Amino acid sequence: MGKLFDLDSPFMRFLSRLADLMILNILVLILSIPVITIGAALTAMHYVLIKMVRNEETYITKMFFKSFKENFLQSTIEWIIIMAVFGVFAADYFIFVRSGQEFSTVFMIAILAVSVLVMMSIMYVFPLQARFYNTIGKTFKNSVLIMILNFPKSILMFILYMLPVVLLFISSFATPFLIMFGVSVPGLGAVYLYRKVFERFEPEAAQITDDMDFHVEVLDEDGNPVVDAGENAGKTGIDTDTETITDIDISDDPVINNDNIVDADNSNTVDSDADNAD
Repeated sequence: MGKLFDLDSPFMRFLSRLADLMILNILVLILSIPVITIGAALTAMHYVLIKMVRNEETYITKMFFKSFKENFLQSTIEWIIIMAVFGVFAADYFIFVRSGQEFSTVFMIAILAVSVLVMMSIMYVFPLQARFYNTIGKTFKNSVLIMILNFPKSILMFILYMLPVVLLFISSFATPFLIMFGVSVPGLGAVYLYRKVFERFEPEAAQITDDMDFHVEVLDEDGNPVVDAGENAGKTGIDTDTETITDIDISDDPVINNDNIVDADNSNTVDSDADNAD
């Protein structure tokens, strides 16, 4: 019985993980209250969850606010674009319901299918922002391509994200559970579903230590150097555990520039140059 409550026992590790997920969920909800910050909050959540699944040392609050701060600008712009897309969907729904016109069943099904596919693509925007540095345009492009590449699991992810919404409509008794775990638990399930496809675009790199001399050159789309990580790693805090997705060819092996190794969390340090290239 005593072993059950040992700090290293499976039961205690489970309780610790549950507490982490609850703290993370509450952080996301609080930081989403202004609405405009939802994108940055979701990016920070996925940043923490990815580290959690990779069994890396994770300090929930510290890592959450680190990612929230450093990805705030780009995540917020992406969220504004997504809200605009949702606005188009809402306008279409208003026209269908309130116009008084009759639309064919085939047309309605086609619109619904397109809407679901768009939402399934959007599911990958903030995980990509959390894991990889890229321009906004490339992030949206890659989210579509990865959704197609990972289509069966994308369907499962969509179901996971919709479950809390369904539970909320079914019973108000689910509200306390959703406040504690309604975002972080589906997010954790999503990480387990998309992590394998993400790993396909993460070149294996040797661990870099302080006593190693290294030189990594980051190139823009024209092949021009943007940041010299070897000279600037100490100044910018570049972390080489994340890589840049350039273009994905889903009909063949992904085309990855292995030299483009930068940290998504430090995207603001090269934002201006990268955005100009987009």
